[in-house]
Amino acid sequence: MNIRKTTTIFIFVTILAIAVYDVCAFNIGGTEGTISWTMFEWAYKYPVFPFAMGFVMGHLFWQMKPQLKLDSAKKDGR
Repeated sequence: MNIRKTTTIFIFVTILAIAVYDVCAFNIGGTEGTISWTMFEWAYKYPVFPFAMGFVMGHLFWQMKPQLKLDSAKKDGR
């Protein structure tokens, strides 16, 4: 299994786990038990939190320069 497929599976499983947790938290504690409510509260308590979240999202979704694939680099002798 290559690392790209492993990363894709990891992201999918992580998002699924967060969604399942959030549904369970909502069923047990109501709206106040959810992840989004907690993040909303943190945004008011710690104004740097929304900035940090924006910084992380910018880091994740900013355009990256394309890199040579490992297979083509091995063929070229690099």
